[in-house]
Amino acid sequence: MIKILDNEKIEAAKGYCDGDPFGCRILAALLTYGTDKPFARFWAQYDDNAEITAVIYKLDNSMTVCAKGEYDTDEMDCFIRANMGYMGALRPAREGESANGLVMRLARRRSVPSSVDVELNPEISDVYAVMEECAGTGFEVPNFDDFYSDMIYRTKAKAVVSAIVRDNAMPAACGALHLAGNTAVLIMCASVPEHRRKGYASNVVNALLDRAEGRDIYLMCMPSLHDFYTRFGFVTVGGFVY
Repeated sequence: MIKILDNEKIEAAKGYCDGDPFGCRILAALLTYGTDKPFARFWAQYDDNAEITAVIYKLDNSMTVCAKGEYDTDEMDCFIRANMGYMGALRPAREGESANGLVMRLARRRSVPSSVDVELNPEISDVYAVMEECAGTGFEVPNFDDFYSDMIYRTKAKAVVSAIVRDNAMPAACGALHLAGNTAVLIMCASVPEHRRKGYASNVVNALLDRAEGRDIYLMCMPSLHDFYTRFGFVTVGGFVY
């Protein structure tokens, strides 16, 4: 059964999500918005013993599912279709299911030389400027107002850390990391096309990993980026669908 997450079950949901990359995304949102905002909604799926089998989070037009072990996949699929239609939800790939991308975990930190200064929690408009330059290269650029507002709230709640590298004072590469509980998830890394292959993205990733020290660190990426992230010590531990 899927029900709205109420105050009595919040701690149980937090415990369920902690240590999981999908759960980290949900916990970061819960830390930022709580459960009383109409645009950020949280649900939990329960088994017959009232134990949580999945936690679901929806912000505007995106949905994330944290599901570990056995859960009611038919009910979940119906719930996602009812709420998201053709857009679907970000969730773990199931056994035998074709994944859209990789879930990777930092297994052993490898040192990558730093060549430039990295600015942490810069002006959000500068982060967005990099993202705009990446439009049409496989990088999805969100609406500016939605992105700006969300990043402001998350930064104040210390649920996200962002970073940029500049080239001649202009933003050239950016990245962001979700932080929640004992887990961190690298949620974004992008370079302006003309500044690629200069090591800027590597410097951004390094700086963000430094901020997540002591946590389990994950990321989700397209298979084409597998080799880039293995340079830092990430290994593939699963897949995701969206």
